[in-house]
Amino acid sequence: MPDYNVTQFTINGPHHTYKIDVSIPKGEAPEQGFPVLYLLDGNAYFPLVREITKLQERRPEKTGVDQMILVGIGYPGQDAFSRERFYDYTPPAETVNLPERPDGLEWPEQGGAEHFLDFIENTLQPKIIESYPVDQTNQVLFGHSLGGLLTLYGLFTRSHLFQQYLAFSPSIWWNDRIILTKEAYLKANKDKRLFIAVEDSDTLGMYSEAEALYQRVQAGNKLNEVQFFSSSGENHMSIVPTALSSALRFLENGINN
Repeated sequence: MPDYNVTQFTINGPHHTYKIDVSIPKGEAPEQGFPVLYLLDGNAYFPLVREITKLQERRPEKTGVDQMILVGIGYPGQDAFSRERFYDYTPPAETVNLPERPDGLEWPEQGGAEHFLDFIENTLQPKIIESYPVDQTNQVLFGHSLGGLLTLYGLFTRSHLFQQYLAFSPSIWWNDRIILTKEAYLKANKDKRLFIAVEDSDTLGMYSEAEALYQRVQAGNKLNEVQFFSSSGENHMSIVPTALSSALRFLENGINN
């Protein structure tokens, strides 16, 4: 089974302190370096993705999943999903119109996506590239729910940061679907690839909005490839482990093409 070094450190951003987890394969890196997968909500998804990749990287010729560096972007503490994510993963807006939260609590502060992407571009990515053997032509961003919203925002507004984007159950509904006003910013990027996964449920328009976005991006023919994944019977959380293997194979196809 592939063996890995795992390191953890904290780093200050413009608005929060972040807990960063890094998993790097032991042994000699390819000449171009390892692909690197950045995981939003790292407290929740770094352990999950690490175990899924470790299992399948044993036989890459069979599974279609090869070694890569994983970078979990999380927050100090034990919470799987920190309140700070609401600020980091939502686009700036003059006004915010949101439904009542299911728990009845007030929404946390929001609208900090630009500051968060500044942190990734100017602080985190340079540190990872300096510290580890990274293939700078194959960097990937994964996000789920509000993290999926941020993933789309990054693709639409700063597509130079990553070459592949994994948007799971993106919260397109957020603030009257303001993310769709940024869709027009998407330029022809034939070296960019997008994978969209969503549960088969139209609560808050999750499925219909994601599927419609996929159709528009595919018809626009601006990206190298866009792929859509859904599965009957999955919910907002179970879609993540269900779709991850397909997403990882999607990344490997991008590496080889």
